[in-house]
Amino acid sequence: MADLQSKVNQLTSKIEADLSQMVDEIERLKLRPMGRNMHSCIVSCYDKAGRNGRKEQIEQCAQKCQLPYQQAGALAQQEFGNFQNRLQNGMIQCQNDAQAMVTPDMQDNKMKQVEDNLMKCIESAIGKSKVELGPMKQRIESRISLEESSGDSTAGGKSWFRRG
Repeated sequence: MADLQSKVNQLTSKIEADLSQMVDEIERLKLRPMGRNMHSCIVSCYDKAGRNGRKEQIEQCAQKCQLPYQQAGALAQQEFGNFQNRLQNGMIQCQNDAQAMVTPDMQDNKMKQVEDNLMKCIESAIGKSKVELGPMKQRIESRISLEESSGDSTAGGKSWFRRG
């Protein structure tokens, strides 16, 4: 049983590393530039208001600057959470299926067969999740691009998404 747990840990470590790499890439290539643009937009809000602008105007402008970045981060987190839930549910189903096959008087050779079936099921669940990474990344990037192109956050009359 310890050998089975070790194999499961190796498989889950690999999918977690793949997910972590994808999260890092999305953060670096998509969210980080959006964050930079968000802060530039907020600075523009202050510049536009000058010394005589109202505090409320600055706050409203800054909120508009923050909204697309916050929405992009939230949708990415939602996708990551959904992915992890699907993977976890698949693993739980494998465990439930294996537990349903166990009887109190089960012999070692039958228990080995249950463990083998459990491992195959877990490998399949993780393999399915691995295949889902690419489409999930595409969904996130596409939705972030939509956020960028439809963002109506402006500072000084210029959309902050189109700044360099």
